[in-house]
Amino acid sequence: MIIRQFIQKVCFTSSFTVRTSSLTTSKSGLMAFALLALASIGSASVALPALAQADTPSTLAISDSDLDLYRTHVSTLASDKFEGRGPLSAGETLTVNYLVEAYKALGLKPAFGDSYTQPVPLAKITPSSDMALTLGQHTFAGGSAFTARTQRIVKDITLKNSDVIFVGYGINAPEYNWNDYAGLDVKGKTVVMLVNDPGFASKDPDLFQGNAMTYYGRWTYKYEEAARQGAEAVFIVHETMPAGYGWGVVENSNSNTKFTLVDKNKNLSQVGVMGWLHLNTARTVFEQAGLDYAALKEQASTPGFKPIPMKVKASLTFSNTITHAQSLNVAAILPGASAADEWVMLHAHWDHLGKSEKNGKTVIYNGAVDNASGVAGVLTLANNLVAQSEQTPFERTLMFSAFTAEETGLLGADHFAKNPPIPTANMVAFLNIDGMNVNNAVDYILQYGEGYSSLEDDLSATAAAQGRSVKLDPRPQNGLFFRSDHFALARQGVPSLLFMSLGDTDPNFIANRYHKADDDYLPSWTLGGVQQDLALIGTMMSNLANGQQWPVWKRDSDFKKKRLIDRPEAPAAGLVETAAETAESEAPKQ
Repeated sequence: MIIRQFIQKVCFTSSFTVRTSSLTTSKSGLMAFALLALASIGSASVALPALAQADTPSTLAISDSDLDLYRTHVSTLASDKFEGRGPLSAGETLTVNYLVEAYKALGLKPAFGDSYTQPVPLAKITPSSDMALTLGQHTFAGGSAFTARTQRIVKDITLKNSDVIFVGYGINAPEYNWNDYAGLDVKGKTVVMLVNDPGFASKDPDLFQGNAMTYYGRWTYKYEEAARQGAEAVFIVHETMPAGYGWGVVENSNSNTKFTLVDKNKNLSQVGVMGWLHLNTARTVFEQAGLDYAALKEQASTPGFKPIPMKVKASLTFSNTITHAQSLNVAAILPGASAADEWVMLHAHWDHLGKSEKNGKTVIYNGAVDNASGVAGVLTLANNLVAQSEQTPFERTLMFSAFTAEETGLLGADHFAKNPPIPTANMVAFLNIDGMNVNNAVDYILQYGEGYSSLEDDLSATAAAQGRSVKLDPRPQNGLFFRSDHFALARQGVPSLLFMSLGDTDPNFIANRYHKADDDYLPSWTLGGVQQDLALIGTMMSNLANGQQWPVWKRDSDFKKKRLIDRPEAPAAGLVETAAETAESEAPKQ
């Protein structure tokens, strides 16, 4: 029970500085024994049929003791003590120490040379809370009617009598023969635009990618492109359906402290004001300008749309409190036996929204599902796979990671991807867990994006071995493939796969708990979905770690171009044809 004593120690003490040397022994030592003993406790498990492939290891089983360990991890990380795991907070210190001690206890090696952590230089920016936006004759209160922030490292932001232009979706996409900025000079001006992209609005499958959001529909892209065009301020009109979340998410995510990476020019090349407009606010402003919002929205999804000057001026002033500090990415490795320089990576972001003061009360955003559930999954699988390696070492290196500042724009992942501990060309695959199904088991696994990489084929084969089918993202318009940490690695060419179940088995989650204070751990969680998904993910990790395949990108993209540059002669991707794959091919996708 030594491992359980360790867990209790790190969970219920205020400091994580004490090292338990007895838990950092070699593979033949006490830790190995404890892990194996713990894994053997409990009779119930989800055991997948072994793939019919001689060199494929036994399929992973997730036991009751694994789920006990999982429950301990998630309930601890999502407790009030961890203060919502905000970057650069006391909650970060607790979280990072918890992760490092857990990795040490498992006997994992540091991923960053001699360190388990990677410094991520951040600026912590808190805008003044009493801001007001004037658009023409109307003045709107921050929070309820609009949000505004900046990533520029400046104390004061002033927007004064700025011309306002409606630029449709704010997209410049040559491959789709689309440019909302064609012939338009927006330097120093304010642009108003719609969320998502024209494909979603038109429902035309031949326009962009139809109902499935492209990266051009993401708010991150819209701010990036507006900055390239020279705009001073951007306001995205919020609508729940095309955004994929309600106004409460926008308000909570943009009205409090935010974080940013800092470039050599103090981010001055970025757009000055990164804003959102509540739909009611937008309608009021359009009506004031003598414009029909609904009609212009429809026109904006039609090829050949021309921007519309709104004949109103925008004014806004707010101050920033800026603190420079380092947050931390955390990662550990299980070195491979014969191909240690080839890494298979499993990840979940550790951060959430922290805490804030509202109406004189402290509100803690514990982020139990998003994403303590994912971090607990990585730690639980690390425990399981270490035990497995004691019997048969993996050929490739396994990395287990948790990055910072995902909620602010994948900042920790972006820093890691641009400053990797090994060349990205040596990264076999990056599997990312961002919100697990903490409820009952289901007969499918969600897939985000379609036709991106050969990892989708591996996902189908492994799901089929569980008797499950692949269900394509039921909300492709939300662009979830672009909204989690794996995307930063994908942009560097690393084949990546997202595992997410935010709200899929709990329809009320997005509306009532996502990025809200009610995303708390519940002892009533059955963890049936966690059990089956950890078995699936662990099996994929094992197969990749013991195989020679290099997953590849299928669809032409910048991801594929980067990978072909890094690995122009990479071996063919995908698992060898198996009975499981045959079964999968006969099972229809939901």
